[in-house]
Amino acid sequence: MVKGLYVAGTGLMTNVHRIDVISNNLANVNTTGYKKDRLEVETFNNRLFTRINGSSLPYKSGAAKVVSEYRNGEYTAQVENGFFRVNTENGIDYSTSVKFFKDRDGYIRTLYKNVGGSIDPLQGDYVLGKNGPIYVGDNAFEVDDAGNITSGGATIDNIVIYGAPTVIGTMSAGIKGYSVMTDFEQGQLEMTSRKLDLALRGTGYFNLSTENGMMLSRDGSFTINNIGELIAYDGSRVQGLDGSILITSENFSINEFGEVIQDGEITDKIKITDYSNVADLEKVGGSYFREKPEDEMTGNRVEFTGEIIQGFLEGSNTNAISEMIRLIEMNRNYESSQKVVTTIDDMIGKAVNNIAAV
Repeated sequence: MVKGLYVAGTGLMTNVHRIDVISNNLANVNTTGYKKDRLEVETFNNRLFTRINGSSLPYKSGAAKVVSEYRNGEYTAQVENGFFRVNTENGIDYSTSVKFFKDRDGYIRTLYKNVGGSIDPLQGDYVLGKNGPIYVGDNAFEVDDAGNITSGGATIDNIVIYGAPTVIGTMSAGIKGYSVMTDFEQGQLEMTSRKLDLALRGTGYFNLSTENGMMLSRDGSFTINNIGELIAYDGSRVQGLDGSILITSENFSINEFGEVIQDGEITDKIKITDYSNVADLEKVGGSYFREKPEDEMTGNRVEFTGEIIQGFLEGSNTNAISEMIRLIEMNRNYESSQKVVTTIDDMIGKAVNNIAAV
């Protein structure tokens, strides 16, 4: 009963976090260049539950049977008559199914995918064998139907542990939000016919020099300050190949390559930075991003292959109708979890009072 209270409580807290994220998306539905967020959710570790006293229950005996599938560098495995173990930051997780891959150090880890769908080689939890984390090195490996990890015809380890006759099964303690992920999908381009408004078609980011260092943005609503620098409306200076871009003539244009043309001559080029892995960026405020520290980056800076469109702005990629539907769903989920908490609390209260009366 108390475990049910914890599960419902984690559902309440997670839905509050989800509602906050959705509300922020709705608040920025008209923010130029805004990229919507979503909360990634996972369950708490599954724990093994065992019988202490009482009559014997039927127990599935026999050898473990593992069914595995390999596709695009990923393994998906399921087991009968046993459990897989994963070493997480909150302890060991027991389950009858697991997805894993070989990381760049040669260890078997669970999958952790970035926004673009690529596997992050630096994250994921170790899948445990009989002797701890499983190391396969640079060699290819296979998983047989008994859970043996084999490479080059030799058995390295086994990823299955057997339950005991006292084991009832596994149970999670609820769910939690572990990360707010940004959706970098292209927003709709809106015509403004204003010469200082720029939009990016394709992936890439304007480089802006701010009070807090170099930032990246998709917001191309620019203006010119009193010394002729091209700036964002908060005063951040747009960067070219050699620093801030100067607009010294009213007769100027910016072509699809970002070249600044004044009086018929190319005077500078807007600096656009692109990345092979958008997970290397972290959001700062509404429309700004910055690179993660160098040692945390899993991709590279790549050449911008899109185009710059003058006289347009990129709108938010938030769909107000979809976000409102999600908000209604989250409110209903919250109400359901709230009713579960209230019901269990009443049951505990009645149990305590009745026991006290006896």
